[in-house]
Amino acid sequence: MTREPCDLLLTGGHLVTPDGVIRADLAVRDGRISLHPRRRFRPASTIDARGCYVLPGFVDIHFHGYNLFEFTAGRYDPQRGAFDDSAAAYDEGFAMLRRTLPRFGVTGFYVASWAAPVESLKRCFGHLTRALRTAPTAGREDGRAPSGSLPEARLLGGLLEGTFINPAMAGAQNPAFVMEPSIRTFEAIQDSGSIRLANVVPDRGEASLELIRQLSSRGIVVGAGHTAATAQQVQDAVTAGLRYFIHFLNGPTGGSFKPFDGGGAVEAGLSLREPFLELILDGYHVNPRYVRDVLARVGFDRAVAVTDALYVAGSDLREISIGGTRGRVSDDGTHIYVVGKPNTLCSSNLTMDRAFRNLLNWLTVEMEGVWVARHPPFGFEEALTAAAKVCATNACRLTGLANRSLGAIRDGAAADLAVV
Repeated sequence: MTREPCDLLLTGGHLVTPDGVIRADLAVRDGRISLHPRRRFRPASTIDARGCYVLPGFVDIHFHGYNLFEFTAGRYDPQRGAFDDSAAAYDEGFAMLRRTLPRFGVTGFYVASWAAPVESLKRCFGHLTRALRTAPTAGREDGRAPSGSLPEARLLGGLLEGTFINPAMAGAQNPAFVMEPSIRTFEAIQDSGSIRLANVVPDRGEASLELIRQLSSRGIVVGAGHTAATAQQVQDAVTAGLRYFIHFLNGPTGGSFKPFDGGGAVEAGLSLREPFLELILDGYHVNPRYVRDVLARVGFDRAVAVTDALYVAGSDLREISIGGTRGRVSDDGTHIYVVGKPNTLCSSNLTMDRAFRNLLNWLTVEMEGVWVARHPPFGFEEALTAAAKVCATNACRLTGLANRSLGAIRDGAAADLAVV
């Protein structure tokens, strides 16, 4: 039988596909997956994946920073206690993220802004625009990386998070920098297309709906977080183009036990069938019991794992200050809280591999819920399939990356992969 050439062959692995786990070799040709069991290949290189699971690469759609680099502010210098927001600092920061995040299984990510003055936002999104135009592509399209290194993660764009939120629901963000929803304000921040996702809460009536319509018409994926909207307001926003909830149950996300207007945003997220739901899976932002309750209600096709990571992640810092908010890392190093408000969390130091591991652990044990008396355990491979959807596939479906064949292991799909 003729052996077909390919760039890379993963042999003997367990492939986690949207339909379940299969045992098969996986070939990569010109950056695409080939899954034909009867074909034989002549690979340029081979990876022995026996004893490993091959997953679609994780995509983090809500990520602020890591290892002293913060998207809104720049590179933090612990000696000076200040940020460097120069072009060089941003170039170094973006390059560091592209090199570092694949260690956590991440093959694509968006960077998110905090509530900040327009000039600060204009600057950071300007740096992002330049980075997107000049991002290196070598080693990505053929499925290989330079010798001895991992392929770099894709920098996919930006999330404008804190600008158009409800100031009464600002959480750890500074309400002084929250602005009225308007396309004029949005265009003052950027007019070059680097913002691919935006947070516009439905709370401000027609002004919110009009901005959601305009941004959606430009192909920007609009979410809602830091909101006290009623369920009816959320429904109106979904009709206008709202696609997802930002860090669902956090931010905070308002709810109501009363029947008026269908309840609050929490009730809308659980009852509407269209919006995706971000979940910060560190075990602190959302109690695992609530995670199981939410997943039991909405299923595994609309939940999206995010880290919401801040520049303190991956560093030795114990205290932070950004946007006028002071935060402190917990004594056990597991989370970051606002000084003086220990029940208010300040982004996270989560990585996507930990989010995946946490979800896998929570799904494979019997667990008591809050609203559900008892959640049965999933089988290991069933849980793997679900966790892959939550950490990779659904983010791509939400953002349109699935249209570029990203986010799932199937024949012909892009070969963005994580071997674990």
